[in-house]
Amino acid sequence: MTGYCEADSVGEAISVRVESLEDLVRLASSLAGRMVVMPVYRFKTSKGAVYFLQMMYKDYYRCYGLPVIYYYLREGDDLEASRVKYIIARADESGEKVEVTDRVRPGWIAVPVINLAEKPVYVPVEA
Repeated sequence: MTGYCEADSVGEAISVRVESLEDLVRLASSLAGRMVVMPVYRFKTSKGAVYFLQMMYKDYYRCYGLPVIYYYLREGDDLEASRVKYIIARADESGEKVEVTDRVRPGWIAVPVINLAEKPVYVPVEA
């Protein structure tokens, strides 16, 4: 059956490390104008926490449906999952502000964070 994926045949995705949490949030919030909610996933590592977005190549020749993981390793992140529910962002004349929080604020873009119990097998992040 074409396009069918069994659990034991799941391979790794392509990973792209971004330079900052702000870069990851900018990517996620860019879809908000299209009414697409793009959650950020998070799992803890021995170094901190990995925040990532899962996207797909849509119209790239011969790579249709190829999963791409954009991720950021936030070293020293020891926040409990109950304190990490949203990443909020705001850009104004004073600059760009991004915060990890457990609540939303009026006038800020709120990107939901999904805390995972462990690293998914298809995420090729070594952290």
